[in-house]
Amino acid sequence: MNWIDDFVAVGGLDDAFSINDLKEGDIDLIIDARTLFDGISGVNITPIVEKLLKAGNMLVALSMFNAKVLIHCLAGIDRTPFVAMIYVSKKYGMPYKDAYEFVKRKNPHTVFHWDWVEMLGPRGEA
Repeated sequence: MNWIDDFVAVGGLDDAFSINDLKEGDIDLIIDARTLFDGISGVNITPIVEKLLKAGNMLVALSMFNAKVLIHCLAGIDRTPFVAMIYVSKKYGMPYKDAYEFVKRKNPHTVFHWDWVEMLGPRGEA
């Protein structure tokens, strides 16, 4: 599990099931990023844009209540950091490219999909 900021952490399925780590991280909520995408893992995964944007807004709102959230998928390397990128863009007013770089520094094994970013629309600027 890697913390993106004081409120949002990213990880894989193993992190979501590690009760001790969840308690140590004082995690309040868990979001399964797989629910925000269509397709089978590794095959034709497509973002559900409306859900992703709602999740980003929800994460920002939760951070205002000091809630700590773990975002996870299976491995935590592409869907999960993508959700975190949307959160960072919305919370800190960053363009997606800058938000991606921010997330990548915190979660170095991130694999990014620029085609997914394009699906979010003309939001190169936050």
